Amino acid sequence: GAHGAVWDCDKQTTCATCTGVSHLLDSAPGGPTASSNQLNGTQLIGCNWCTKDNGGAGGCHAYGSLFNPCDSDEYLKFTDVCPTDYDDSKEVEFLPDWMGTLSPILGELTILDLSLPGTHDTLTYDLSTTVSDGGIDDYPELSKVLNLLSGKVDVIPGQIEDFIRLQARTQGLTLTQQLDNGIRFIDFRHMREGNGDWYSLHCLESNKLAIDYLKELKNWMLSHPSEVVVIWMTKHGSGGATGNDAYPGVKPADKQAYWSQIVDLMDGLIIDTTVSSPNSTAINDLVARGHRLIPYVGDYVEFTSSSKYAMDGSLMDNQLGSSVDSEASAYASEQSAFSSASATKAADKAQNKLYLRSMATSSPGCQVEATAMMKFDPFANEDDQIKACTSGCFDVPSLVGWCPPTLMDVAQMGAYYKQLTLELAYTNFDAGWSFPNAIYLDAVDVDGTIRVGTTLPWGVTKDDDVEEHKLTRYPYADTLIGYNVKMACALGKGDGALCEEKLAMVEERRDKYKLERWADGKYGR
Repeated sequence: GAHGAVWDCDKQTTCATCTGVSHLLDSAPGGPTASSNQLNGTQLIGCNWCTKDNGGAGGCHAYGSLFNPCDSDEYLKFTDVCPTDYDDSKEVEFLPDWMGTLSPILGELTILDLSLPGTHDTLTYDLSTTVSDGGIDDYPELSKVLNLLSGKVDVIPGQIEDFIRLQARTQGLTLTQQLDNGIRFIDFRHMREGNGDWYSLHCLESNKLAIDYLKELKNWMLSHPSEVVVIWMTKHGSGGATGNDAYPGVKPADKQAYWSQIVDLMDGLIIDTTVSSPNSTAINDLVARGHRLIPYVGDYVEFTSSSKYAMDGSLMDNQLGSSVDSEASAYASEQSAFSSASATKAADKAQNKLYLRSMATSSPGCQVEATAMMKFDPFANEDDQIKACTSGCFDVPSLVGWCPPTLMDVAQMGAYYKQLTLELAYTNFDAGWSFPNAIYLDAVDVDGTIRVGTTLPWGVTKDDDVEEHKLTRYPYADTLIGYNVKMACALGKGDGALCEEKLAMVEERRDKYKLERWADGKYGR
């Protein structure tokens, strides 16, 4: 709001559901006008600032509102997302360089011996309000139409696009923050848009070009010279898709020109598969050779022209599981996967495959529909929509009276249950349980945790939730790292005293975020 005041919009957008605090930009979008000079430098998230409302004093309204529009056509539009609560001034301990710290124990192993903490849809923290050309799978023509209309005409007001973003965002931390917090597997999704540029996507385009995020990755890796990162590059997690199925409407020449940019950018970091191989080259040797970035690239032949600087994306053994729409099935599936992971990894390693397990969540269609009805239909019966959502969309017995309004809400509810099987696998190490080569999931949080509490990363609190569990977290990265130490030491890597020291250090870190369960009869815990 102007002059530090806080404006409460009509509770239809992220204006009201964010932190309630204005966030500053260098200048207001569109620049100041005679009646809005006081707003220069102010961002009202998800709102229109109606410059002539209230007798010329101005007023804030949700953009796209049918019942509370601006009094005139003169307004400033603000579309930025709510910021994640993250203190960049606080140094992260251990996790930024965990591979280097543990190299006396892990360094003689290959990357296909380890279990890497990863993120699902890694770049969705930075989505724009423009629908991607390829954003809606199986509906390419609809995607193109929405892409042309996004933010340009009033047929699709910004409020709808912001709603899509809330159903597409799986992460709150930036790429650099994720890497600093222990993530070493990146789910990098990208698509060539109609303007000829490549963007990341999840329904919507990213704010920046895809190559800009790769530049960020390069800068981070140069600052952390002991770390190895695996990056999976696809349009929508389909490593085996090829040709037009992989990237609809994109010519091989355009794919290969973009790939050449990536190879040139990552010179001195990217693997050369004529020299190094994920299943036989020790991690210490990858580091010494400057082969620390290992891309698994979908549509490998057409995209890279069978480049020696990439692994074929078809070698990604991506195994999917159930989500909170069928939580009992997900729990059983994860137990089965983790109890047999050692055998799966061994079989995959012999073929140079990477065993990847999805523990990601997705928004059931009925949840999106119910949320949209409550948000946009003034005549919808909220109780009926909540009942349809809780009984028809989620197999979570304690979920009553609340329909998760965003994908991140679904993800954090899912993470509450994912922590159970992660902990079960870790504590059953001596019984032969293990983790895949990489796991990718949602809602990664500070200190390498996953957030299992009810407050969203950008500060949205909920009525009647359990106060002491709003910010509860589980030690995701440290649990997988701890497993790696146990596994390597069991193989005789590192002397006994060093193994005890490093495992004790990891256990101390895990103790900060012990697995917690509680009864929350409304929010599905």
